[in-house]
Amino acid sequence: MVHTLSHTEPLQCSADGIWEACKHADEILPALMPDHFTKSVFLQGHGEPGSIRVVKMGPAIAHAGEVKERMDKFDDATKTLGYTVLEGDPRYSSFSAEVKLVPVGETSSEVVWTATYEPVGDMGPPEHIKQVVVLAFKTLERAVLSRKTLSHTEVLDASPEAIWEACKHADELLPKAMPEFFASSTFLQGNGEPGSIRVIKMGPAVPHAGEVKERLDFFDDAGKTLGYTVLEGDPRYHYFSAVMKFVPGAAAGTTDAIWTATYVPVGDMGPPEHIKGIAILVFKALAVGGKAN
Repeated sequence: MVHTLSHTEPLQCSADGIWEACKHADEILPALMPDHFTKSVFLQGHGEPGSIRVVKMGPAIAHAGEVKERMDKFDDATKTLGYTVLEGDPRYSSFSAEVKLVPVGETSSEVVWTATYEPVGDMGPPEHIKQVVVLAFKTLERAVLSRKTLSHTEVLDASPEAIWEACKHADELLPKAMPEFFASSTFLQGNGEPGSIRVIKMGPAVPHAGEVKERLDFFDDAGKTLGYTVLEGDPRYHYFSAVMKFVPGAAAGTTDAIWTATYVPVGDMGPPEHIKGIAILVFKALAVGGKAN
């Protein structure tokens, strides 16, 4: 017999803020809840409906091991996501859940979690799963409330069109133009479209960085805007993402290049001024590359 269990949890942050955190939950939760979630890896897709991921559970979830899930819904308009457990929980012959974020004023919201399940034998309702879900959303709330931003605008002597064209070839251009910072850039998945994942081997000017794995979140030709999230390789931040936007400058043929980082620092780590400095050098290299072409 199919049963349902529902729970509503108040959150002290906006629905927009917590929804944005949901988009990065596969990076945030293992970083902030390692006892519960060790790792989340997509076997198929990148989080859109139909995506399949394996979540490796931590020691706080006894005997759970790995859980394979399918993303059934991820709706920006209604801030609703849904998933189905495919493998890994023998306590239920079927288990799916829906999460909906509801605004409550400008600075608070509610998360409504509803599970639909068929228990095996005399297994009761999934109160233990509900508790983990509540803890996960309180952790995302904490990430939203502790996140910080750093923004910088650099004026470049090249048109937005030229610089944006250079951005499309940045993985070849930057290792040639800035080998001391970027040794190589290789796509593990995709070819630069949203959802693509690349590994950047850093050069000697970035000590102890080694390799950084990034996901390209969006690449908007119309708005000349791109965004990326660091998945692995920077232990100074629990979470780090950035947006680059190129708009016409005040003088003809110039560009205002706007870099905005959103991050959750580890401990007392300060703002990523060092990363901002590299971003400025990247902008200048893109301007040179754009004018050359």
